Amino acid sequence: MNVAVYIDWQNVYNGARRAFGLTGAVSEEGQVSPYRVAQVLAAGNGRGVNGRLVRVEVHRGLPSASKDSVGYGANRKQSSTWMKENPDVVIPRLRPLRYPPSYPDDPPEEKGIDVQLALSAVEHVISVPPACDVAIVFSHDTDLIPVVQTIARLRSAAHIETASWVSGTYSARLRVPGARVFHHELTRDVYEAV
Repeated sequence: MNVAVYIDWQNVYNGARRAFGLTGAVSEEGQVSPYRVAQVLAAGNGRGVNGRLVRVEVHRGLPSASKDSVGYGANRKQSSTWMKENPDVVIPRLRPLRYPPSYPDDPPEEKGIDVQLALSAVEHVISVPPACDVAIVFSHDTDLIPVVQTIARLRSAAHIETASWVSGTYSARLRVPGARVFHHELTRDVYEAV
């Protein structure tokens, strides 16, 4: 079974920091290997070795090279590192950050990341032939509920799954009323391993 994983990077990073008590830690805490976490997800839901990971898309904002050269350089280096793990599978999907007129007093914002992720997941599940049998959305951002609903409606709930971090004090997930969508709860042990 071909599995594709769609990662909402900032949501996954910040979720790990909240779930595992890392909010005051250095910025490296919360970072994971998209490829390794996607391998865990591909094998999940009872698939084991039958879960063939065919695509990992990492959706995130890209700082401006002129407004934030350090952030831009770090982002590009991180994306390059991700791709080195498996260049045929890992695909960073970077969208330029939107800078408000009041920058640097107000921070830049990610815009269009959720829409880009949603369209990509739907496209890969409903294309002919499908690029994947199962799309897994790793995020707990409720703006992504429509992608889960759309895939469940157009194909079936068996073609879409969700994932998020979970701990004894933290649990967040995409809940879709009326659809029995499998959800992967990723614990601290998984975080430490990836």
